[in-house]
Amino acid sequence: MKAWKNITLNFPGLKLEGIVEQLSYLDVLSVTVKDKRSLEESDWFDDPHTPLPLHGDTHVIILLMDASRSTNQLLEELCLILDLDQTPAYSENVFKDRNWITHTQAQFKEIYISKTLRILPPWESKTQFVGKTLIIEPGSGFGTGSHPTTQLCLRWLETHIRPGESFLDFGSGSGILSIAAKEFGAGDGAGVEIDPQAIKNSNRNSALNGWDIPFSDFDSLTVKEPYDTVAANILSTVLIRLSPTLKSMTGHRLILSGILEKQVHDVIKAYTTWIQLTPVDENNGWVLLSGEL
Repeated sequence: MKAWKNITLNFPGLKLEGIVEQLSYLDVLSVTVKDKRSLEESDWFDDPHTPLPLHGDTHVIILLMDASRSTNQLLEELCLILDLDQTPAYSENVFKDRNWITHTQAQFKEIYISKTLRILPPWESKTQFVGKTLIIEPGSGFGTGSHPTTQLCLRWLETHIRPGESFLDFGSGSGILSIAAKEFGAGDGAGVEIDPQAIKNSNRNSALNGWDIPFSDFDSLTVKEPYDTVAANILSTVLIRLSPTLKSMTGHRLILSGILEKQVHDVIKAYTTWIQLTPVDENNGWVLLSGEL
């Protein structure tokens, strides 16, 4: 059976941007930069407006290659390209080929958000459950239900959505929050996303749950009047920039997630001119903020 291997490289004390660019000349299948810090210390993921600093003290570089290829030869080429006097510290992991579709599907199982709310991927058969089931197909859109920030938002929606109220999910990802809001009785709803592939994923998930929720990019969104409830589960740095935008769209209530405990103060401060936000729930170091006009 075909086999592959990952070569994990450590470059302490060095900036990685230039190194990554040079390593792209190697004959490997992929070059990946991975954060080696804990969840609390990590920057989570990149904000295109403020790119993350990639440094050998906080990140490693992983090269994927055919397992039959000589690791020593690769390292010799690497040292030549990077003009290194000695081989960097590295580790090697060999793994066999597999049915990647089956393997990927196996990573997504039934997720219980509460005693009355669960999430299933479409390939899992429904079992008896007293409550609501959301069908979410993992795709390019963030929000399969496994991340603490998504779970925080879902728990809030389950207990706070009011029948018939309008709902906007700003940064809708997989569409999971808009779908949940409809399941809990919301009226008119919409989702806004910048990634075209995520919008396709949202539309697919909406259909799987029997809804026809409009998902679009920001430029295509028509806001006739503010939404009763607006949710945004995005990076804290992006949430801070979005304060004026979300103000124009929020009619009554706002919930924000994607915020680590150390970021709460800065996010609240960015919104104080028009709404008073307070922490209402937390999950594994992540915080949900909520406020009313």
